[in-house]
Amino acid sequence: MRVTLKDIARETGLSITTVSLVLNNKPNKISEKTKKIIFEITEKLNYHPNQLAVGLAKRETKTIGLIIPDISNHFFAELALGIDDEAHKHDRNIIFSNTSDKTERDISSLNILYSRGVDAIIIAMASDIDNEKRRLYQKIISDISIPIVLVDRYDPAFNCSSVKLNNKKGAYIATSHLLSLGHRKIACITGAIGLRSTEERMEGFRWAFKDFGIDVCEDYVYEGNYLHSGGYDAVKKIIKTPVTAIFAFNDMMAFGAIRMLHQAGLQIPNDISVIGFDDIYFSELLDVPLTTVRQPAYEIGCEAVRRAIIEIENKNISKQNIFFEPELIIRKSTGKYKEREKNENT
Repeated sequence: MRVTLKDIARETGLSITTVSLVLNNKPNKISEKTKKIIFEITEKLNYHPNQLAVGLAKRETKTIGLIIPDISNHFFAELALGIDDEAHKHDRNIIFSNTSDKTERDISSLNILYSRGVDAIIIAMASDIDNEKRRLYQKIISDISIPIVLVDRYDPAFNCSSVKLNNKKGAYIATSHLLSLGHRKIACITGAIGLRSTEERMEGFRWAFKDFGIDVCEDYVYEGNYLHSGGYDAVKKIIKTPVTAIFAFNDMMAFGAIRMLHQAGLQIPNDISVIGFDDIYFSELLDVPLTTVRQPAYEIGCEAVRRAIIEIENKNISKQNIFFEPELIIRKSTGKYKEREKNENT
């Protein structure tokens, strides 16, 4: 049974008004002795205020909505962990929604969370975005009067803050690593076309080739989906080409690529080098540990919460785009260029 202010008042012999003034920290002339009695009884009865009622009174519910496309992806799981840990440091709770990477569920979750009175929403958008869906996002974001912070997946068309990696630089250092090893026939498995993060990584990929004075072979660019299947399916085509290295735009697609390469009888990195992006936990546990670009998901999550709270407490503050810098993690899945031998599957 929930303990109420009335129960505390009865136990202390004081009025409900007196108890309410003390527990809600409102201006009063109540003696320290009386306050001590109220706090002792509150602790004894294990009283917890009705957060919804408190929220309605203060116009703040101490909750933050979180929308994630795929919690089974370790990157987003780590991101969510950072968000949850940081929220608890600020005495805030998280209401979570997993959307299975579908824009329709993003839109539904935004509406539901807003209707439940959350103070802010942190969202990593679904990857199946196009111009029509972008307009849906724009409309709902403009209609919502609470702070919205984009994480990982950002779109400059939306008037809200973001916390993300410098994707262009991350792709640049990944591609430069392969080029410095002598690779020239490099396949690129992108994320979903239309996502700004995909576009930024493509810019970094092309930038590295330009710096090395080499043309990108467009025939070796394959659209993926940031899922294991995207890497697996792309390699079915890649093994029919003379490509000697693969840059997957995230580790999950790199895992799919590696699985297909193994099935095709190709050795990593002797036959073909593979580099990923994210540095999720499993990347260093593979039989051949994955060279990748580290994206600090946990820290990005923490920063997103800090930004949300700043905007909750400062209604008219300007929006801000916050960038984290990438780090190249060199492991054993990349090696110096050598021409691929003819394989019966190619």
